Amino acid sequence: MTGTPLTPGRRLVFAVIAGALAIAGTSSLGFWQLRRAAGKEVLQGEIERSSRAMPVMPSADALSRPGSLIYKHLQLRGHWLPGRAVYLDNRPQAGRAGFYVLMPLAFDQPGYADVIVNRGWLPRDFDVRTRIAPYRTPDGAVTITGVALTDEPHLLELAAQTDRRLGGIWQNFDFDAYTRASGRKPVPIIVRQDPSNASSSPRLVVDAVNAATGDVAAEADGLDRNWPDRGGALQSQIDRHHGYAFQWFALAASLAALMVYQLVRLVKHARKHPS
Repeated sequence: MTGTPLTPGRRLVFAVIAGALAIAGTSSLGFWQLRRAAGKEVLQGEIERSSRAMPVMPSADALSRPGSLIYKHLQLRGHWLPGRAVYLDNRPQAGRAGFYVLMPLAFDQPGYADVIVNRGWLPRDFDVRTRIAPYRTPDGAVTITGVALTDEPHLLELAAQTDRRLGGIWQNFDFDAYTRASGRKPVPIIVRQDPSNASSSPRLVVDAVNAATGDVAAEADGLDRNWPDRGGALQSQIDRHHGYAFQWFALAASLAALMVYQLVRLVKHARKHPS
């Protein structure tokens, strides 16, 4: 049994419906990309404003609501717990492999949980991979400033890391794993310590840049805090969203042109062969 052939009128209706759905779908994807870009533009503005703002000392109540502190410029006072530091692996800086030094800062006031501070970057020893380059940790009370983040970027792990111990090298930081290893539950934020702010020492920067060796600049404590520009990274994502939006809108325009072409053909065919 053969089906009833579509009349030119029905073909015209189906063509209009299919074309409209395709154009609506691709256009909605374009607008979705624009919304994602707009959201990251707002976030970029917040990061830029926080980096220029005067640092504030968070209260115990604010630390209990860590979401309110993200991208805020904070001032922290306490003492380092160097025996509880961990080192994040595979963190390149200026084209060199190295580690991030994550160390808890314990507040002197009661009722405050520790805060994990990313103190800076250290180069890797290529002869002994697990050897950590020396750096200085001041004793006693210190005051540091930095920007609060939800976490450091997570890298791909082919297998779950089981040996997460204090003083060890971790692929990614995990707050739950750190709590189990240390027995202390920190505030679930990471504060990136500001450059030229080597704890309570004078704001001295040791210029270790050498044109011959390509060494990076280090702070007075031996750590490099030339952080990647988070605003710049967001700008590349914003540009990418705009690029994707342009592609979806271009596809929608191409589909619209194709639909108009097909409609013209169907109308001409219907006029030549009226039913």
